[in-house]
Amino acid sequence: MSRKTLSRKVDKGLLKFNLIEPGDKILLAISGGKDSLTMAYFLGHKQKKFPIPFELGAVHIEGDFPGCGKSPVMAELMEQWDIPFEIIKVPIMERLKPGKSMNCYWCSTQRRMELLRYAGEHGYNKIALGHHMDDILETFFMNMMYKSELSTMLPKLKYDRYPFTVIRPLAYVKEQEIIDFAEDMDLLKAAATCSYGTTSNRLDARSIIDEIAAKEGTHIKDNIFEAMCSPVHRYMPYTLLEEGAGPEDQSDLNCTDDLDNSRDKES
Repeated sequence: MSRKTLSRKVDKGLLKFNLIEPGDKILLAISGGKDSLTMAYFLGHKQKKFPIPFELGAVHIEGDFPGCGKSPVMAELMEQWDIPFEIIKVPIMERLKPGKSMNCYWCSTQRRMELLRYAGEHGYNKIALGHHMDDILETFFMNMMYKSELSTMLPKLKYDRYPFTVIRPLAYVKEQEIIDFAEDMDLLKAAATCSYGTTSNRLDARSIIDEIAAKEGTHIKDNIFEAMCSPVHRYMPYTLLEEGAGPEDQSDLNCTDDLDNSRDKES
């Protein structure tokens, strides 16, 4: 996929979900991995050309354990892309309570807390994270399978307790597209692999999605994503549980299977 096509996918997410508004001051959360660096590249190059004026800054939360990315390389890339950059050292492991072991949840919680603190101290109103389409789909499947709920990461989320909005500019970009771009741009030189890895539940969700995509084509990921954006509420069981919901007309209920079949034939 060309750089121009990838840029258009980023634009699609920015504009469709209204991720950037005039005067936004956006803090990029840079881990040093392929996702956050790809996000930084495209937003950095859009600062002067995007129809909506916005300001960027970036921060890397450096932990006290291996796998936090290569800070000098990150700093060099941010300078090339004209993005102000700062590194904050945080004793993530040192903060663990006695008897507790290091894990992804603890690390992400500590990083998020430091991001919020930094954003508040430096006047940012939005925090950009590098989650991509695959992350969003995997979370959707995880929540269905293990939490019995239909929910996922949102491309845009306003915090209730804090004056910040989280945005995910790579919502329409697939992971393989990011990998190809990062290899082409030699961005992987800044990355380090976290020794605490990915949760087994996420890997299970990923394998299910990948198996479907291998059979049907990667466009199936786009279809699932768009399905999350356009649910047909009338044909979801929860609508029958809403307060005051009355029984549907029997003739209408009797034809739902035929309706579903006709949809299959039309697709």
